[in-house]
Amino acid sequence: MVPASSRGRYAPALAMDLIVSLRDNVVVRDGLASLLIIAVALVLRGAALQALRRSKLEIDDQLRWRAQIRNITVAVVIAGVAVVWAQELRAVAISVAAIAAALVLATKEFINCLMGSTLRASGGSFRVGDRIEVAGVRGDVLDIGPLTTAVLEVGPGQSIHQRTGRKITLPNSVFLTHPVTNETMSDDFVLHVLRVPLAADSDWRSAQDKLAAIATERCAQYVDDTRRALALASPAGVGGNLISTEPVVYLELPDPGRVELLLRFPTPARQRGRVAQQILRRFLDDPTAFDDEQPDATSPWSTHA
Repeated sequence: MVPASSRGRYAPALAMDLIVSLRDNVVVRDGLASLLIIAVALVLRGAALQALRRSKLEIDDQLRWRAQIRNITVAVVIAGVAVVWAQELRAVAISVAAIAAALVLATKEFINCLMGSTLRASGGSFRVGDRIEVAGVRGDVLDIGPLTTAVLEVGPGQSIHQRTGRKITLPNSVFLTHPVTNETMSDDFVLHVLRVPLAADSDWRSAQDKLAAIATERCAQYVDDTRRALALASPAGVGGNLISTEPVVYLELPDPGRVELLLRFPTPARQRGRVAQQILRRFLDDPTAFDDEQPDATSPWSTHA
């Protein structure tokens, strides 16, 4: 037990130890400073309200000043406490930012898939049953989900329109970075292009006339239907300004020694491959090319692609 005389001698030292301890404890120090700020603000608010009550202002003016005093008191308290706790708040903000950045990096693909799905839905770029091409993948859309899109592959290449039997699942994030080509602007009829390469010294004029005649004979039944389908699928106001749907042959010179005939012809959307093959076989002097013609498919999942 410390004698009374000793306690008197040690009291200043104990007080100094307590002050040093409080100074080194940042949380306690900032807490006491915050309480002091709040206390001073409340005292000043009380003095201001008391002075307001003694004033000869009208009731309405007093109410307005009372509201102003309250708002100023709250602002002063918030600003003072923020200054006192600035270092701790900075550390918390850095931690929160680091956590947020980590979450964004961890869920980046998930977020991009949702954004891609939103972009597709808002733009109406395609729907189930459409034939699309995106990021080198071409096929018929089987299913559209919030994160992925399932496609039944068509190909190989651009000139083949048969399904390969392979199902490809695309993340919807691909729609944010790659353009989507929808080959079925109309669900019923489209304009398709067939390329026929020829040697530059060949009789391309006769070949052009022959190809145009064959296409006109084969596709005459589709001209009016294609024009109506494309007009319905076009934005309002441009339906009457569509290009002609009659079969037509264009010339192209891809290389110095080669000529290409580009035949654009109307055809049912789900039969473009079969019609193109029939035209090509007749062009190559196959007189029975049209003999296997069958009624037009009406189902969007017709296998006569």
